[in-house]
Amino acid sequence: MPVPANELSEALSSVVEAVGRSVVRVEGGRRHPTSGLVVSSNRVITVARGLFRDEVMVGLEGVEHRAKVKGRDLTTDLALLETEAELPAVQLSDTSQLKVGQLVLKLARPGQTVRATSGILSAVGRSPWKTMSGGTVDRYLEADAAHHPGFSGGPLVSVDGRVLGLTSTGLLKGASLTVPSSTVQRIVGQLELHGRVRRSYLGLQMQPVRLPEDVHQSTGEEVGLIVMQVEKDGPADKAGIRYGDTLLHLGDASVKTLDDLTSYLRADHVGEQVPATIWRQGKVEQMQVTLGARP
Repeated sequence: MPVPANELSEALSSVVEAVGRSVVRVEGGRRHPTSGLVVSSNRVITVARGLFRDEVMVGLEGVEHRAKVKGRDLTTDLALLETEAELPAVQLSDTSQLKVGQLVLKLARPGQTVRATSGILSAVGRSPWKTMSGGTVDRYLEADAAHHPGFSGGPLVSVDGRVLGLTSTGLLKGASLTVPSSTVQRIVGQLELHGRVRRSYLGLQMQPVRLPEDVHQSTGEEVGLIVMQVEKDGPADKAGIRYGDTLLHLGDASVKTLDDLTSYLRADHVGEQVPATIWRQGKVEQMQVTLGARP
């Protein structure tokens, strides 16, 4: 049964009022203020690009509060702020069941009061997506709701009041996308613990290379990553990987491109010993590599 227009209007207004209590203005040295979202009593998430100061001001209902930048991750355009005051917080919600066409709201506080725009989800990815800066977003979310100055850092919200993620114009040139809640939670956890997002690394410079036919026949792989430089005393050097080796697999991942390798080198693999399959001087060999934390 269709929802009467007045009921839908009241529902949207109630969502803006409820979630808007946790949307703040962020004055961080940019030309224009951006928005942020309170996710615990003294923690605010916002966008990282253009956040030029280590101390910023956050505004809510005409009151200004000092906040410190606890950490930034430019690859996902997220930053975590710690405020001096206790502010009303909201919970981030699951986005796994989202569908293209669902009605959503963008909220922001570019000035003293909350602003909102509405639209539909115009794109919903089903697999992790790599940002221009090399970060991994759990799924691609795009809404056609208007994005005005100051809206970056504000939440994307469903019509029933669920916070789906944080909007950003720093992930893809010319587009306003949403960092989904699962990614926000993962990145905020890293920023809380380390002040940055830790990523595992090998200490290698590599480039794709097509494999000889006999290697393709024996391994099923057509392309690997040839080692062009090995960092002295890095994880790969300690494991015995040398210049000229070709990496075929790392852990359970086939590495045909540098993006394949980057996708595998996540924070949760730091310190983990993983198998590496290489092609060396006409032979396929197996070795164990303990992944380090990228300096």
